[in-house]
Amino acid sequence: MHALTLKLKTNHSQKKELDKRFRVMCHIHNVLVKRAIKLLSRLDHDQTYQALKAEYRQAENDRKKELTVQMNNFRKSIGLSEYGLQSYIKVCRQRYKTLVSCHQVQKEATRVWKSVEKVLFSNGEHLHFKKEENFDCIGGKSNTNGAKFDKEDLSVTWNGLYLVCCKPRNEKEAWYVHEALKDGIAYCEIKRKMFNNGWHYYAIVVLKGEAPKKQKACPKGRTGIDIGTSTVAVVSENSVLLQELAPKMKTYNRKIDALLRSMDASRRAMNPDKYNEDGTIDRKNRSKWVFSNQYKKKRNRLKTLYRKKAAYIKQSHRETVNELIKNGNEFYVEKMCFHALQRRAKTGTKKKRFGRSLNNRCPALFVSLLKEKAEAYGGTVHEVDTASFRASQYDHVTGSYTKCRLSERWKTIGPYPVQRDLYSAYLLKNSDRTKKHADRTRCQEGFEAFMGMHDQTIQEMKERGMSRKGCFGF
Repeated sequence: MHALTLKLKTNHSQKKELDKRFRVMCHIHNVLVKRAIKLLSRLDHDQTYQALKAEYRQAENDRKKELTVQMNNFRKSIGLSEYGLQSYIKVCRQRYKTLVSCHQVQKEATRVWKSVEKVLFSNGEHLHFKKEENFDCIGGKSNTNGAKFDKEDLSVTWNGLYLVCCKPRNEKEAWYVHEALKDGIAYCEIKRKMFNNGWHYYAIVVLKGEAPKKQKACPKGRTGIDIGTSTVAVVSENSVLLQELAPKMKTYNRKIDALLRSMDASRRAMNPDKYNEDGTIDRKNRSKWVFSNQYKKKRNRLKTLYRKKAAYIKQSHRETVNELIKNGNEFYVEKMCFHALQRRAKTGTKKKRFGRSLNNRCPALFVSLLKEKAEAYGGTVHEVDTASFRASQYDHVTGSYTKCRLSERWKTIGPYPVQRDLYSAYLLKNSDRTKKHADRTRCQEGFEAFMGMHDQTIQEMKERGMSRKGCFGF
């Protein structure tokens, strides 16, 4: 399945009606969250369920299956299930049946249930209510209920509301829309995005089948990719690449920081009683916050900047991935848990690790986009075993492993000085079948050609001023 995004033409009255429907759906979402929190609290205080849970931790496999069934039945009996939440919200939905459909409400219940599953079975801690300005998507389950998309005139009909989609701006967009709409429609969602002049609305048409392809297939060849928290190094059969991830994101960060300072000054001026003498917020003061009209405009601008920053990072990653799939069909990357790099360090004096870099560069998104694109064009992404491979420590000339500090960006391999990230990518490209070690014979055969491309790339980067001492080493 794939999605097609089309902008909706809306006048003032239609925008007002859409705002009302999003406000209603946000209220329904919060009603579901409140219900789920209440049921989760009931589980925490129920002695029978907690006894089953304690027994499950110490039980063997056969007994665990029985206990799982018992705990599932207990949760269903109190209404804590996907269908339990859908049944509960029926009464609330009756008040707004002229605005939202039953399928849209059911889809929202399903979304809340997925959050509940994270709290029950994964690393989720709490459920959170949503503010109206942060609720931006109304889902769907079919194209016969709720928001219904019409292929013929590119329009959406939704409970008496008729919305026309904007036509494609150029031939490429027109070709993509025409090819995509050849597939059957699964369902249609309504999404909104914040701009400086207010909300803009979009139809997200989810279609069956695969997305249209401009390229027939990936050419055969291996590519090694060493992905860091802020850079990516790529080595293929015929090219070498070393660059920052989303290099222009600093422009957005400067604008965001300036706007946050201005908003903070405005908020403090309008609410002097809400702060202590040392400038911290007075938690005991429960009076309502007062925001000026200028503050509200700046808040919309802030949401716009965050949206633009996210869109830029994704677009930058897509452009890089599109270049990579032209060089080969086998991609080798290290299996990384980027989420773990955000956590506080267990040792040392630093309280945090790479949270800011990960937020600005989004390396996990880069890997996911690479997998998506490679699979669509007949390629594969292989994840090597990071612990056993140790690409940053290996020397294929001596066959030994040597630990080095993170600040050391260059290595000496034989008689050659080599940029560390590019060499790691070269080793990944020459992984053996087990994906646990580099193939030493393959590394020796292609090393001279790699060094030629390596030196040429570094020289070109220096001439263009693309140097970052901390990341590249020059």
